[in-house]
Amino acid sequence: MQKILNSTKLLLVTVLLLALPVTTSAAVVDQQKISGGVDYEYKQETVSQNPQAIRVLTTNLNDPYTKVDVGIPNPLNRLARVTAQANAYTGPGQQVAGAINGSFFSGDLLPMYLISYRNKLVNAGIIASGKDQYVNEPLAFGIDANGKAKIDTYNLDLAYTHNGITTEITSTNKQRTNDNTILFTPIFPGGTTKTNPFGMEVVISGVPGAVDLEFGETLTGTVSHIRPYGTDEVTKIPADGFVLSAHGTAMEDLKKMNIGDPVTINTGIDQMWMGASFMLTSGPMLVKDGNVGLSMDPNSSKARERAPRTAIAIDKTGTKVWMVTVDGRQSGYSTGMSLNEFAQYLKSMGAYRALNLDGGGSTAMAVRKPGDTNVSLFNKPSDGTERAVSTVLYALSTAPKGNAQYITAELSKAGVYLKGTKGSVKTGNVMDQYYNPLTTDAKAFSISSALVTPSGMNFTAAKAGKGTIDVKYGTAIKAIPFEVVENVTKIEPSEASATIRMNAKKDFSVNAYDAQNRKIIFDSSLIKWGVSGAIGTISASGQFTATNKEAKGAVTATLGGKTVSIPVTVSGTTVQLDSMDSITNWTASAAEGTASIAKNSTKEIPYEGSGALKLQYNFLNKTGTSAAYINAAKTISTGDVPVQIGMRLYGDASNSWVRGKIVDGKGTEHTINFTEENGLKWKGWNFVKADIPTGVTAPVKLEQIYIAQPSGTTKTAGTILIDDVKAIYTDSYKEALFKDTGLTFRAEKEIADLVNKGVIGGYQDGKFGPYQELTRLQGAILLARALDLPTTNVQDPGFSDMPAGINFYEEVAAVANAGIIKGKDGGAKFDPSGKLTRAEMAAILQRGFKLPLSDTNYFSDIKGSFAYDAINSLAKNDITQGIGKGKFGPAQYITRVDFSVFLYRTLNK
Repeated sequence: MQKILNSTKLLLVTVLLLALPVTTSAAVVDQQKISGGVDYEYKQETVSQNPQAIRVLTTNLNDPYTKVDVGIPNPLNRLARVTAQANAYTGPGQQVAGAINGSFFSGDLLPMYLISYRNKLVNAGIIASGKDQYVNEPLAFGIDANGKAKIDTYNLDLAYTHNGITTEITSTNKQRTNDNTILFTPIFPGGTTKTNPFGMEVVISGVPGAVDLEFGETLTGTVSHIRPYGTDEVTKIPADGFVLSAHGTAMEDLKKMNIGDPVTINTGIDQMWMGASFMLTSGPMLVKDGNVGLSMDPNSSKARERAPRTAIAIDKTGTKVWMVTVDGRQSGYSTGMSLNEFAQYLKSMGAYRALNLDGGGSTAMAVRKPGDTNVSLFNKPSDGTERAVSTVLYALSTAPKGNAQYITAELSKAGVYLKGTKGSVKTGNVMDQYYNPLTTDAKAFSISSALVTPSGMNFTAAKAGKGTIDVKYGTAIKAIPFEVVENVTKIEPSEASATIRMNAKKDFSVNAYDAQNRKIIFDSSLIKWGVSGAIGTISASGQFTATNKEAKGAVTATLGGKTVSIPVTVSGTTVQLDSMDSITNWTASAAEGTASIAKNSTKEIPYEGSGALKLQYNFLNKTGTSAAYINAAKTISTGDVPVQIGMRLYGDASNSWVRGKIVDGKGTEHTINFTEENGLKWKGWNFVKADIPTGVTAPVKLEQIYIAQPSGTTKTAGTILIDDVKAIYTDSYKEALFKDTGLTFRAEKEIADLVNKGVIGGYQDGKFGPYQELTRLQGAILLARALDLPTTNVQDPGFSDMPAGINFYEEVAAVANAGIIKGKDGGAKFDPSGKLTRAEMAAILQRGFKLPLSDTNYFSDIKGSFAYDAINSLAKNDITQGIGKGKFGPAQYITRVDFSVFLYRTLNK
């Protein structure tokens, strides 16, 4: 009884959760009329406190020139992008106005579920049995015989008849499994069944006419060949017939067939689907009869995951079709929805029924831009690029070519114009009354207005006032709102201040405003430029050339009797963007994980100044691409375009990817890389630089720095510190790796290489301690990392002073088990704090890297040393030259710098 009560409670909770409204706030980003019966809308919404990018194609089937169709791969295992399939489908009398990806496909690239086209079965597919699966019942979207959209169940009747006995066929054109029968038809890719010997196959040929599985019709042929069980024969599919392939108990009826026997294939479907233009099976059902109605377990992982989604929805009349996508897995732009959230959203749109389609990286929406013939990708796929898919759904326009009615035109510069200022009108496309693009003649365009003096498509603002500029092409007219003013009320610089490197050039500009504080379009030749202070010179066009030494001053601009001053700093090779002494300008966000920021603690010493930003993240148990971001509340401008952006980074050896985002002067976003993917291998401070892409325009603004762990990588939790972020203006700029080494330090290159590989690191205070003597424990740790020895489930070597559970026990056990470092006192102890001698160093390097021995003795002071052979091996392999005067110094303790040099040379042999 208690179990029944608990189940009832669980069901009630599930129902209540499904019934909860999804709180949304929405902003329409884009709306377009694509054809007479197809409209596009893009909304940026907040759903359940997550940002969502939702795109909808609304198709009106009452429009006589509007249809919905399906794109089917040919051959069946051919994948192609939605845009490619749509543009290939477009032709005379059938323009694709918009398209979305269709249903699911399997690992062998074949469609997974039923497809019919023009009342003919193309693919029977399968239906999953578990409620945790997307397609667990036969549900299809299609256009019925009356031209109405339909989402409903179906019953496929597929069977063969032999000697009066009818036997069910499991599916078509797929590999058979236990106890089932598969029908292979001529459309199966490759021409053969490609099956294993553990089944029986019967070839039926001689079917008159086309071998199409038309609903309500039969196909009859005769047995022409039988492949018995257990043979490796390749069964060819006849062009005028088919192959029945069976396994297990399903073979019994095939065994009764003989050469020459007639066999009939029967193909049937529910009456409501007879004569349908097409059917496409997918799932689960999202909305049923106006209510949320998931046909799969809403608590399953697939249903709960917030992911990119695609759906097809219809109204009650079957005359309105919505094609809907929501992007996902992109922090700050679109998270993606659970299936319950998606269903709630579709219900709120007015959907009577809605069916889920393939999603994730397959989600794609392609739309024809006004005036274009082909479609373009409109959404942002989660993989960063459009994925090739199997089936596609099209919103079509079949309208004929008409007369010019719509013109795309705009001012080259939009805004209020100052009298006397020159401008121009840009024309785009011309469309007819059905929104079909028309071929145009540029000379046939003209403009007219009482406010301007026209000259072709150019003009001069001639009279103050409000009105329009009318663009004409044949009988089509586009009226562009236009206004002219006579006076300037104030001017402001485009940048409040500027930092410019020595000898660099920079173009300055100002904005002018009228009495209503509206920005004015004006001719730049009207500005008078000047400089104050010995900072450089400026031309009449506003191009500033900095002096060859550091200085401070100002650039002045005068327009219409108004003057503005712009503070200018001329700097050297770098400009600090943020010292990180304060972190008030930064906020944290995350995707597929959590993130938080704080100022460094007293134990976490900044590399420079009084503070550093600490970013803590947790990506554990996440499957998608995880990222933890620090976002600049106020973007940080570099002024001129730098070569690189650099910063001090305290790493956590998490094999993460450290990246950033900048925005250039055109508003274009660029991703920059401070490390390679999986490149954060070190623990401690390091100096990292990110190259600025070519073609970037000033001013460059730093918006974001983040740490990422892509999908498929090991997910971790950790902490990094960021300090001294700067813009770098020369390719040759370098910084010392550590405070106590320096660019001219004898082993800077070798230490840097080991740091970046995660073999060795510096200390919290930014120092390396090059002349500290290395302990046996430190040597074991470095060798374990350098050799990438496995440190999980290691066998206990039995050292009493390095018991299991103590820090670095795993590394010591790994090198000991590998025979690289041996214990002391007969193997009873390891002596972790004991100093490592140069002789011991030679022995462990030779053992660890299996360096070839030498017959030659290179040093006068190693006779009798236990490491005699190992030392000579290092000399032979150019890893050591000794300490001078023919000596090696075997009893001397090895320092961190010398060990780093020897290890670097060994790794790079």
